[in-house]
Amino acid sequence: MATGKDRHYWTQLLATLTAGNWNVSLPVKAPNGTLLPWSELLRKFNKHCHGYSDVAELASQTQALALVLESSAGEHGVESNQTEFQNRFPNALNLEDECILPQGRRDEASAGYTSLKRLQGAEKEPVKLALAYYVYALGRPQECLALLSEVPSLEDVSARVAAYENMRADPSAPSASLLNAAGTSASASRSTSLVSVSTVPRSEAEEGRLWGLTECIRSITLEGMSHERLSPQEPQKALAAYMRAIPLINAVLPEIQRIVNPASPQVINPSSPSFARFKELWRWTERALRRAIILTAQSSDPTAEDNHVDSFWTLQGIYRGCSAHWPATFHPELRSTIATVHLRAFVLRAQLLPSDVLRAKAPRWISTARSVLQELRSLLNVCTKFPRAGERNIRVEDLVDLCVAVWEADGAVGEYAGWAIDFLWWATRLTFNSYRIYRHMSRLLAVSGDPELAKRTLRLYIQVVSKAREAGSSQGGATLEAEGTMDWDTDHQWVQTLVQGAKMFCRLAILETDHGKAVELAKEAGTMIQKARTRLDEDDKEMVASAQLAEGIWYSVMAYTEQDPRTRNSKLTHSLEHFTTAVGTYATASAHHHLALALSRPGPSKDMLAAIEHARAAVEADSNEIRHWHLLGLLLAATGDWKASKSVLELGIGIAEAELTDEESVPEVNGSAKGMNIRDFAHTLQDATAERTNGVNGDSDNGCTTPEAQRETILPPGVKDIPPSSTLLLPMGDRPISNRQEKFEYALQARMTQLALTEFVEGAEAVGDRWLEVFQWFRDKRPATLDDRRQSIDSRRVSQDARLSDVVSTRTQQPMAPLAEPQPDLPLSISDPSGDMVSPIGITITPATPAGTAEEGQRSSLQIHNDVNGEKRSSSFDEKDRDISRGKKVREVLKSGVHKGQARITTISKKIGHGVGRHGSLSLKRTSSAPDFHSVLNHNPYQASSIHLRQYQSIHASQQDLSLLEVPPPPRASSPDPVPRNTNSRTSRDLRLLSDLWLMSAAIFRRLGKIEQAKGAIQEAEVRDEDNPAVWVQLGLYHAALGDDFRAADAFRKALFIHPNDVSATIYLCRIYLSTPRHSLDGHCDVDMENVDLAAGLLSDLTRGAGWDVPEAWYFLARAYKLQDRRDRERECLNFALTLSRTRGVRDPTVAVGWCL
Repeated sequence: MATGKDRHYWTQLLATLTAGNWNVSLPVKAPNGTLLPWSELLRKFNKHCHGYSDVAELASQTQALALVLESSAGEHGVESNQTEFQNRFPNALNLEDECILPQGRRDEASAGYTSLKRLQGAEKEPVKLALAYYVYALGRPQECLALLSEVPSLEDVSARVAAYENMRADPSAPSASLLNAAGTSASASRSTSLVSVSTVPRSEAEEGRLWGLTECIRSITLEGMSHERLSPQEPQKALAAYMRAIPLINAVLPEIQRIVNPASPQVINPSSPSFARFKELWRWTERALRRAIILTAQSSDPTAEDNHVDSFWTLQGIYRGCSAHWPATFHPELRSTIATVHLRAFVLRAQLLPSDVLRAKAPRWISTARSVLQELRSLLNVCTKFPRAGERNIRVEDLVDLCVAVWEADGAVGEYAGWAIDFLWWATRLTFNSYRIYRHMSRLLAVSGDPELAKRTLRLYIQVVSKAREAGSSQGGATLEAEGTMDWDTDHQWVQTLVQGAKMFCRLAILETDHGKAVELAKEAGTMIQKARTRLDEDDKEMVASAQLAEGIWYSVMAYTEQDPRTRNSKLTHSLEHFTTAVGTYATASAHHHLALALSRPGPSKDMLAAIEHARAAVEADSNEIRHWHLLGLLLAATGDWKASKSVLELGIGIAEAELTDEESVPEVNGSAKGMNIRDFAHTLQDATAERTNGVNGDSDNGCTTPEAQRETILPPGVKDIPPSSTLLLPMGDRPISNRQEKFEYALQARMTQLALTEFVEGAEAVGDRWLEVFQWFRDKRPATLDDRRQSIDSRRVSQDARLSDVVSTRTQQPMAPLAEPQPDLPLSISDPSGDMVSPIGITITPATPAGTAEEGQRSSLQIHNDVNGEKRSSSFDEKDRDISRGKKVREVLKSGVHKGQARITTISKKIGHGVGRHGSLSLKRTSSAPDFHSVLNHNPYQASSIHLRQYQSIHASQQDLSLLEVPPPPRASSPDPVPRNTNSRTSRDLRLLSDLWLMSAAIFRRLGKIEQAKGAIQEAEVRDEDNPAVWVQLGLYHAALGDDFRAADAFRKALFIHPNDVSATIYLCRIYLSTPRHSLDGHCDVDMENVDLAAGLLSDLTRGAGWDVPEAWYFLARAYKLQDRRDRERECLNFALTLSRTRGVRDPTVAVGWCL
């Protein structure tokens, strides 16, 4: 008997029960391989297994109950209930009616219950467990608990298997049971553990153990479910019952994996067909774990420790371990609910815990969260479908909110938004014109560095919501909105999205080099603001202030982009009014920042003291934003408070350094030691540290706060639905969160200002070593994707080292063209034709030798945009006879009588004659020191810059006199063609920054008389960014310093060819047009009036546009009017130039900080 058909059918029956093949027509095989139906299986079992008819009846009634429950719950009808499931909102927890039959089906189950009660072995344990299953399905949990209490040791798997031995009708007859056939006794079975049984042949023993395990988990789960129904106010009873199943689940997982894949037990294949072999076991395992997780979530703090067996995180880990064995089609709707709860817990924990504690407790939580999101996406692919007309796939839309919430909890960093954007793209395939997806996508695309796609998505969002609202209004939109069934976004979300979108368009308009496109973007931003106002709730002060702030930014940007002198003043006035209203309505750091910028602009409303107060308020409200510190430092410098400005910049850079290096605390910067109380400008360092460590979760990192309530549990106790994932989203704040590359750029700009301030106060020699530190800092902190390898047109070779400290030696480079003999005593000046006027803007020519130095007395009193747009020249404050009162004396002379003669104009010239440039140039940043890189330059092999052959190969070659060109020396050795550099907009911006750094050093080299080093720095800047117009501006200054006006003018014209509105190039070129020729043909020093007229036209257009607030532009325009004998206009221009120059700082705030946060 032990080897006959009895053993086979015992094995087949238990395997069929474990597999749960209730509605499979042919679930088993005969010994000869013939497929058999359920009825035939039971008949043959009774035939060959004598005395076990009760076992067959028990199996038959178990199948019957399971079939009734499945048909009632639609468990196999996934397709039939997809629409209902995907339209259900939010996520139903399904705790009450699970495994409960509706009233109409209970008669069928009652018949089966009666049949079991009539069995001869009705008092046997397997029958009692089956009866408990029946009575629970009939809605009698109290009776279920009573039956289960009669069975000792529910969690003893061996006892459950041995209990079938006692179901023999004739105990004295020969046994054909599975256990006796295996050669083991019932008593021995009870003492043998689940996994350690090895005396039974595997094919027979495994089925017995697995069915015994299934009965144990089923019974324990029924006990817990009964407690839930009887004692809903005492969930601990049910949870204690569910926890008794956890050891069984932990023990069976490795055993099942060994059975499924004996060769490689570690490899899990959820698509394996062997899953069907354990389906009933997995059903009850999933049910027990799911209900335990939900009960735990309603009583657990998401920040609690996860090292306890009954903790939420431990249960989720076990659930995920089991789900690795399940295909996506197995209970997708229930599993998606658990995945949603899991992700909700991740987000809440990240929001509630400080970032350092979170990193210590769950260092890789984001990887797990993304894995859960992937699993949830697979489940929704199965249980949802593309919606029909008038329907919405709410489950997918909720997943979209959940993805964004996870991304925000991870810091809302733009560089890491790619995975979330992938989820949004996937969601568009299961939704139709979902405004929620478009809203999130426009935001994520913007912060991730894809402005073009962000613009298109935002326009699509506006169109979809507008059309839906228009269609809804004709169908009673107010009623739909009151009922919450409208198919368009809420007024709050609409206003917030359009306000943020308008700011994005304003930022893009400022960066746009094409004037027409810039104006179009700015106008579109204004249209968005007007649309936002149509649905603005005037009682929502925060949103009203946000709209006012956006409108103020829009007026500023319109004044900048349109460059219309007729409307500029009115737009700037409106901008100031809106900023003031925004601060008065709901003050934020961004509102204070923009109001400080507006108050620092030239005009009647300029108030530097008020600007400083608002900049200080911005720092206090958001101490982690370096641009607030930067602006405050610039304004303090503009008022002459050098010490406070220096301390503020040091503190701001220190905070930025801490964020860039991922330190856990803000570095200590003792402002008091430098004569400044830090409390004058921001919170204490401890407050700043506490705010920063909170990250985006309520930090001042983007001006947002945490969700209103500190949630104590993952799910509210007693809820039947999971709250929508939109409740996890953080407020957007008043500005986008800066990513690491942007923080790097802002910190670099602050360092530039710091060095400019040091040079302004102490002279260029004082910052020599600091420039080496800046380059070293750039190398250490630069973006990882930045490839700054030199790739020159002429050399056709790739640099052997891409590090920033590796620079080209200038000692071996040949001059670009034959140069005139240096004339140290001859200034390049703008002088009166009669020679009776002292040059107001002389640039001293120093010997063109690397070792040459300039005398301090010969330093230029005006170097128009020597280095950076809009920054004041580094004055020689180290001169012994120089004091700050000198400027006031000049102003008093000007006020007392500008009409008294030429000498007065000369005095004005000395006052305003320094520091030029503005936002017209693309981003030529001002340097402030002159380190001697000469020792560093010798370490690299020679590589010619593309400036050498640019005259031949560029589009500017037609403007050159080819007879003056000199062929550069060839490279030392041939090498393969350089690999093409694929750069995106972010990389191009980083290369522009690096190019500007080299140009800064070139300007300092030139001021120190190190002409050859300046030339090498210009070449380095050109190979980093050949489209940078500031390269040609610096090259023009280089030639001007050597006395070669022809080459200088040609270089300035090339800069204007690249960027026609470049302010500095225009002013420098006009300066040459207005200068006196050194050698005229007839021996006279007459200025060419054609050049004067040309300069007057260029400067007149410049002062009406981009250079309207650049004093040098007005000064040279006055100079042109003087040569044209238009004295009234000359005096007006000089007066306005003096007004602009009175409170100009070391750098222009709109260049160093920007127009819009």
